[in-house]
Amino acid sequence: MEASPTPDVSILVVAYHSAPFIGQCIRGIAAAAQGTAHEILLIDNGGGDTEAVVRAEFPHVRIVPSEGNIGFGAGNNRCAAHARAPRLLLVNPDAIPRPGAIDLLVAFAKAHPDAAAWGGRSYFPNGQLDHANFLPLPTVRDFVVSIFSSSPMRRGGLPADATAPGPVEVLNGGFMMVDARVWREIDGFDEGFFLYSEEIDLFQRIRARGYSVLVDPAVGVVHDTGGGHSLSPTRVLFLTTGRMHYARKHFGHVGAVVTGWALWANAAKYVVIGGLLGRLSPRRAARWNALRDAWSIVFGQPRRWWHGWRDHVRT
Repeated sequence: MEASPTPDVSILVVAYHSAPFIGQCIRGIAAAAQGTAHEILLIDNGGGDTEAVVRAEFPHVRIVPSEGNIGFGAGNNRCAAHARAPRLLLVNPDAIPRPGAIDLLVAFAKAHPDAAAWGGRSYFPNGQLDHANFLPLPTVRDFVVSIFSSSPMRRGGLPADATAPGPVEVLNGGFMMVDARVWREIDGFDEGFFLYSEEIDLFQRIRARGYSVLVDPAVGVVHDTGGGHSLSPTRVLFLTTGRMHYARKHFGHVGAVVTGWALWANAAKYVVIGGLLGRLSPRRAARWNALRDAWSIVFGQPRRWWHGWRDHVRT
């Protein structure tokens, strides 16, 4: 379906060297929104490779002028500024909505107009639920407790076996719909977050205004993780930086310092465990060594994340 003059939903895609998999995303959107008037807006935060593919193969997609690598939140803000629909649906370029998923989500939003945001469930290609379905609004206590837990963070979201819609604290940033009026009311993403935790900050501000956030488990999207690997040292460093930026914004000075030490202690835990089990379990040594290596920068170079994104240079 091509862009409609009066779309029910504006679909925002922020790409970063996404050319190898952007086609499956856009084709997935088409199959997911066959009965819904929609428009797709895309901004390329990379070097223009994704934009070139989209211009050539998907001329109905509206291209928002690139400003370089300005970050996930800022990229979505730029797209949202050009959106025409009353609802904004953020879709990661490595996400593939299941057939009919957007039709279902828009119908769900119309049936629950008092909510500010609506989402579904994200799955890995093997059918397992993405951990991003279970994000909470974190507290200082959560970060401290996680030092002594096998789980990196308290779980939020709906129970894994839930079949009925329900309220949640945070939606998966890779596939979430927000009321455009509420988006404008809170000025969208805080662009101080370059990457990671920007959606947590967004929902903290949405919920602080008394709005509800809902998930319909019947709505599904496959997160193909075409853009990276979960144990990439760069990803782990950026993830930690985003968490620290959130702590500095919302927890006050003392809370931020406590959170910083908790994040460092967590990194130490994974470095020690990964190194130890890498020696004790030769068959899984590659996995455990990857865990150790992924967290080594966070453990050994805290100055790179301690101040959040404050000192980050956009490249």
